[in-house]
Amino acid sequence: MKYLLFLIVLLSSFSISRAEKPVLVASIFPLADIAREVAGNDLKVRLLLPPGADPHSWEPTPADLLTLQKARFLFAVGGGLEPWLEDLLSGLKAKNLKIILVLKRKSPPHKNHHHHEDPHVWLDFPVDARLCQLLARNLAEAFPEKASSFLKRGEEAAQKYEELHLLFARTLKSCRYQLVPLAGHDAFRAWEKNYGLRFISLAGLSPEAEPTPQSLHRVITLMRKFKIPAIFYDEPQALKFARLIARETGAQIYYLTPGASLTREEIQKGLRFRQLMLENLKRLSLGLRCSGLPGQI
Repeated sequence: MKYLLFLIVLLSSFSISRAEKPVLVASIFPLADIAREVAGNDLKVRLLLPPGADPHSWEPTPADLLTLQKARFLFAVGGGLEPWLEDLLSGLKAKNLKIILVLKRKSPPHKNHHHHEDPHVWLDFPVDARLCQLLARNLAEAFPEKASSFLKRGEEAAQKYEELHLLFARTLKSCRYQLVPLAGHDAFRAWEKNYGLRFISLAGLSPEAEPTPQSLHRVITLMRKFKIPAIFYDEPQALKFARLIARETGAQIYYLTPGASLTREEIQKGLRFRQLMLENLKRLSLGLRCSGLPGQI
């Protein structure tokens, strides 16, 4: 972190020329995707998190700091998800940078596993809908001559997230199983709250946490007891644990992406956040034996 602060001070001494379009920097992919929909062609949207990076542990590079120096907006989750954010904001001397945080409350460091607020807010689709409207209002206030365009796009994007929420609710209501064994971290609390699922995760809120033999035994025991036919995993490093559980239970393995960052393959395909979530829903439908698979949104 001392190196990060040094770079911030160093870069703040340089004069930054204005970009042709105002720059909005988003910390993670879902926020960047929302920003692109709401901003349209009126702003240049830059994503900080590189392909496959973990937002819990990634730190910005000098090039990222330079981008933030000339940005007009920073759209971030907050709440402890981005560990670099507090130091960056305290040292960054960009007077024109407006910071839009999803979570205002500061949570304890993720490695302590004592979050009072779930930082994975982008997986709560009604919250995403409100974020579309929030961002639209901020952009409309900053650029009143284009306010109607921002507000219209914000409402249209919000409606798509509401439709995604309803599709999840309708599909998952029909599932034979509501218990979701997850070889991974506790990222899907919003789906428990919104859709009645119960995730049994091997790790806590941090994907860096290693599962214990006790947590593995617990998942295997519950899957055998309730005859759950699927084991899900959410990070590449969790696949080995999913395979271990599958060998012990005979379950099929399915991937669920938290969607915070894309793989290079997903970037090449030009996937949107809602498309990633629709793929998640299809895999949940198969694994939990839902009565119907969702169509395209």
